[in-house]
Amino acid sequence: MAAPSAWSVPQLTYGITPPKVSMAEPRRRSVAAAQSERIRSLPVDALVVYDLQDESSRTDVERPFPFMRAIDPLDYALDYLEVPQPKVVYRSVSGHDAASLGAWLERLRSAGGATVLVGAPSRSQSVSLRLSDAYAVHEARSPDLPLGGVLIAERHAARGNEDQRCLRKVERGCSFFISQAVYSVIASKNLLSDLVYRCQDEGREVPPILLTLTPCGSKKTLDFLAWLGVEVPRWLQNELAHAKDILSTSIETSVAAFEELHDFAAQKGIRLGCNVESVSIRRAEIDASVELVERVAKILGR
Repeated sequence: MAAPSAWSVPQLTYGITPPKVSMAEPRRRSVAAAQSERIRSLPVDALVVYDLQDESSRTDVERPFPFMRAIDPLDYALDYLEVPQPKVVYRSVSGHDAASLGAWLERLRSAGGATVLVGAPSRSQSVSLRLSDAYAVHEARSPDLPLGGVLIAERHAARGNEDQRCLRKVERGCSFFISQAVYSVIASKNLLSDLVYRCQDEGREVPPILLTLTPCGSKKTLDFLAWLGVEVPRWLQNELAHAKDILSTSIETSVAAFEELHDFAAQKGIRLGCNVESVSIRRAEIDASVELVERVAKILGR
């Protein structure tokens, strides 16, 4: 399933979330202008815009931060942001029907973007559209729209089949993958190793992968990462929780993790890039995301 010739899988991306629906329009424009100015200056190949969904059905644990609905990520990407980088826009498909998803995909395709389709956060949630159905809509309505998938090392640790899931998604049209936030080098190495050897056994190429790094600037953010299902090893939880500067410590840890995983991937012939998240409204964490991009860019030889 070929993507348009203009599309090249990015090696370094920057991920953001749209403003909340409750934010007044003038404030939305002000936020978008500030984000656009920052993004234009970054050495990134593409911008990732997330589609926020309420994941409370995935766990009985109380959410550390209340869920607040955000505006449509495609509306934000196309109507608010003014950046030269192509956009990779997430779409949570469970609350949509085939017709609305098809129109959404066609709009994104005409804008020269790419998408990552995401299913329901849990099997218990009632859905209008399953992820497999969404892939069928993509095939029928916008087969040349570059399609990405989500890769989760923690799911592989629990079920041992994320490598198989990855390749099934390749068969449905996915040409690249973006991971969940990475704090456990071992969990990510295990997944990459299983994936590369499965591809060797099946005579396949390993798809390009973007590992997601996200700054952690507070104990509450650390709790939120755990709530999302991100594995933060116990020793690292201790280091972050007791650090004099938790944000700086998380940056150093993330840089070291990516450097180790990048070296490991290079030895295995995996094209491994990075997606740096900036999903906080705190100025210090926004600045930290910029620092993280610049340091990862150096690892990538930029």
